[in-house]
Amino acid sequence: MITKLELENWRGIKRGVIDGFRQINVLVGRNNSGKSSILDAILLFSPEAEKLLLQRRPKQDWKDLIFVGKSEAIVKTRVADEVFECSIVVAAEQVDMPMSSDTYSSVRQNVVTDEVTVIKRPTIPQKVQQLFRQTILLDFRQLHEPMLDEWYPRLLAQEQRLDKEWLKLVNEVYELGVEYLTKARFPTLGSPERLVAVLGEPENRAVAVEWLGDGVRLGMTILAAGLATKGGIMLLEEPENHQHPSALFALAKSLVKLSKEHSNQIFTTTHSREWMQALIKAAAELEFVEALKFFHLQLSPDGNLWVRSLDAPDAQVLEDIGYDLRFDYEFASPP
Repeated sequence: MITKLELENWRGIKRGVIDGFRQINVLVGRNNSGKSSILDAILLFSPEAEKLLLQRRPKQDWKDLIFVGKSEAIVKTRVADEVFECSIVVAAEQVDMPMSSDTYSSVRQNVVTDEVTVIKRPTIPQKVQQLFRQTILLDFRQLHEPMLDEWYPRLLAQEQRLDKEWLKLVNEVYELGVEYLTKARFPTLGSPERLVAVLGEPENRAVAVEWLGDGVRLGMTILAAGLATKGGIMLLEEPENHQHPSALFALAKSLVKLSKEHSNQIFTTTHSREWMQALIKAAAELEFVEALKFFHLQLSPDGNLWVRSLDAPDAQVLEDIGYDLRFDYEFASPP
């Protein structure tokens, strides 16, 4: 489990440290306070970092992840008692990078400018590799890409088929009444093959999953990822999007339950008070309060990150007296 992050010249953060991560971590703050940059920093340690980071922002390159005016970004993470460091260095021409048995590098060269980018990564022990190998990012792109078509086979391929458990969770959260899923050419034989949900009473009809509402599809993807991942990291960017308040608590409870049972570490950004309240309530009902922690982020004009953290019981006390954690910056200013 990641317990600490140290950032230097990473995206819009010139310098910042976040310590004390738990199993479920909620990142709160105003726009442009660094929440998404924290998710990106964790992605940097994934074996698929290039795919995940650059596809997430297709108009950017590695050098765009470095703080403006700087030539090197450094991200350190602590897992258990070990610290691992990644760095990105941009130079006008090929440079010799000092290497050791604990690191390896990949080089990218711009054929137009000859500019060279060196991505330096740590050699990570096998046990920790398993954690980063199972890093999953769920953001707005899930609504525009056929992600459920990818998750469904993974649920079927598990040692114990998880598709029925998945449908049970989906039906509980969204009250859909889906009896089963299938891959078929739908609605006619001339149509493309789609993932199809067969609904029971009172509807008694079939519908392509991609035709369901945005909130349902996003929730189905989150639940599928939580089920299919064990001992990994889930990065959720504003999962409250497209969700009606009536579904938020059920989704939060399912997610907390899966985190507890599958030992998944969760990092979720949010602008929603309802989502924070749902997580607090779910953690309390599932006796998992000690695993939940809130981090309120503020970014100074010169790029220094300031973080104020709250354990779930303290967050609950503040909520009980009407304190809105989203506006913490109005009452707690950086030193």
